[in-house]
Amino acid sequence: MICAACRASLPEPHSRGEQLCVRCAAQRKPPRRVYMSFQSHSSWICQFLEEDLRTPLPRKLSLLSIDRLFEIAERGRRDLTTEDRQALQHGIEIGRGGVWLELTEEQYRKLKGNQP
Repeated sequence: MICAACRASLPEPHSRGEQLCVRCAAQRKPPRRVYMSFQSHSSWICQFLEEDLRTPLPRKLSLLSIDRLFEIAERGRRDLTTEDRQALQHGIEIGRGGVWLELTEEQYRKLKGNQP
């Protein structure tokens, strides 16, 4: 049996119907929405919340550079708009802010602390 998308060979056991390989199935999953909030202390402290804005993810980051904030936002938002950049810049200017990220399953697992 082969993957319906990329035509790669699928491992057994085979089941009926159209199947996707692990890689193609992961690409078709919708991105995970996570909110990254940040505050300025002696460094930039970043915390992450689930989409419900109540459940914190265990991983926190301490960044020394504003450039790293932009880098994380760009990696987590494949379509960082001018408005997003301005909102991020405003948050930096006032010392606190946040941005929605759309993460792949792998990025999300890293924040959860479940690295493969």
